[in-house]
Amino acid sequence: MPFDFLSAFKRLPKYRFPLTPAVVVTVGVWAWGCQSALAANALDAIKQSIQSGQLDQAFKLVQQERQVSPKDVQVQFLEAVILAQQGQHERAIEAFRKITEAHPELPEPYNNLGVLYAAKGRMDEARASFEKAILTHASYSAAHKNLADVQAQLARQAYAKALQVDPKVKAATPQLTLLGAITTERTDITKIPGPTVKPAAMPSVTLPVPAAPPAVAPAPAQTDKAAEEQEKTAAREASKLAAKEAAKEAQKEVQKEASKALADKQKEQNAESESIKQALQAWARNWSQKDIKKYFASYANNFDPPDNMSRTKWETERELRITSKKKIQVALSNFKIDINGNKAKVSFSQVYESDNFKGNSRKSMELTKQGGRWMITRETVN
Repeated sequence: MPFDFLSAFKRLPKYRFPLTPAVVVTVGVWAWGCQSALAANALDAIKQSIQSGQLDQAFKLVQQERQVSPKDVQVQFLEAVILAQQGQHERAIEAFRKITEAHPELPEPYNNLGVLYAAKGRMDEARASFEKAILTHASYSAAHKNLADVQAQLARQAYAKALQVDPKVKAATPQLTLLGAITTERTDITKIPGPTVKPAAMPSVTLPVPAAPPAVAPAPAQTDKAAEEQEKTAAREASKLAAKEAAKEAQKEVQKEASKALADKQKEQNAESESIKQALQAWARNWSQKDIKKYFASYANNFDPPDNMSRTKWETERELRITSKKKIQVALSNFKIDINGNKAKVSFSQVYESDNFKGNSRKSMELTKQGGRWMITRETVN
């Protein structure tokens, strides 16, 4: 089911929404330790307009701020968010893409790009965008969750295709939070510049080992770079682990759906087989009772009589042969039924007994389901 981005945003900011694929949109602005270009009252006005669903008014206010600060990335981000809420997904994608090109260090534009790509079914591009968001900030939990959901969806589709199961059949969609508040309180996802805090020194302990030369502390720039590399490596490993777990869950889910589909199909086949048996037993009963009208009603209009005989001639001969007998008893058993859609081939054992004859035979029939009934289109005595 495609993600209805506009419908979800209409209920911002305080509710939880089912999304497919399940993704979290971060609507926020950044704090880099410098004064925001948006004045507080302008920001509040835009926020109120978005939350009340007055998107045209919000867009107008954003355009006014862009006249004042055309290069302000916060304003550009808000403009892209509003475009997405208005359903202008292609324009929103292009706006977020331009932000990522100018500010590749920011995770939010990558995240929202991933959301929009996923909403349009472009799952590989969504995955790439979420991975880039995580690389910009390893502790960006929203992107981690979104990436896991997209990877699960991709794995689910792959397993469904391999097992020939409809990928649309899936378990209940998880309930995820769609963040709609515009805030600078982003301790989870924002790198705020500041002095490096050194860990507290451990108490010294004298040990009977040879003295080692004092370690040379790395330069601050090298320490920061090493920490950043470790952070990115940890993010990549976490993503790989999440992908493996998502793939396992998707495989279980699809296998479960495949088993259920097979069981449902078998149940349907069993029901149709029972319906065919009942139709043929009714045919044999009407024959035994010499109820000609009901007997002929078991044959379809396109029934093919044996020996290239016309339907009229065949019915005349059958009626004469049946009504001329004082007693008829027909019993059927040992059914073998092969169903293919609305057609079926059936073979069974038939015991026929009349005034002066009793015999066993193996009979084959072809039937077609017409108007909810299984009717005979061809019969052969083996």
